[in-house]
Amino acid sequence: MNKQIILKGKGFIIRTWKKGDEFSLAKNANNKKIARNMFEGFPYPYTLDEAKKWVKHSLKKYKISPIINFVIDIDGDVAGAIGGDIKKQTFIMGFGYWLGEKYWGKGIMSEATKIYIKYIFKNFKEIKRVEAKTFPWNKGSQKVLLKNSFKLEGISRKAYLKDGKIIDDYHFAKLSDGK
Repeated sequence: MNKQIILKGKGFIIRTWKKGDEFSLAKNANNKKIARNMFEGFPYPYTLDEAKKWVKHSLKKYKISPIINFVIDIDGDVAGAIGGDIKKQTFIMGFGYWLGEKYWGKGIMSEATKIYIKYIFKNFKEIKRVEAKTFPWNKGSQKVLLKNSFKLEGISRKAYLKDGKIIDDYHFAKLSDGK
């Protein structure tokens, strides 16, 4: 990795992934409540092997892509993650996050989202739209997005297969011009 990025929040930092993050990643991500709120690709159980794969993937990606995926670090612990992917239309970014359960309800994710989105719009001028999705029951995540001026643009009814059930998903977006 060529560059380490650190964004400071109140009681946490947002930073690039590094070797050694695997252990606290596995510890905090291995939670059925977190997995229930995540879209495809987030395993449960979240094992040390899964954590090693993710950290290795992230470090490799840092060498070839813009740095847009980060750790939410509290006292050296991988308390969560925040990041996204730039879509085929390079002006759109998909966005997501998770936070370890012991950190829920403390305003950390609302502040981390604010800091992260500011970083994205400042450093990636080509990105004009950031999109996020939630499941109907994930009211906490919906509040985080709304607090950060994301707009609920719609609900795709019966559009996602989660744990063997066909469910709705909620679509939120924030534009770089604030509209």
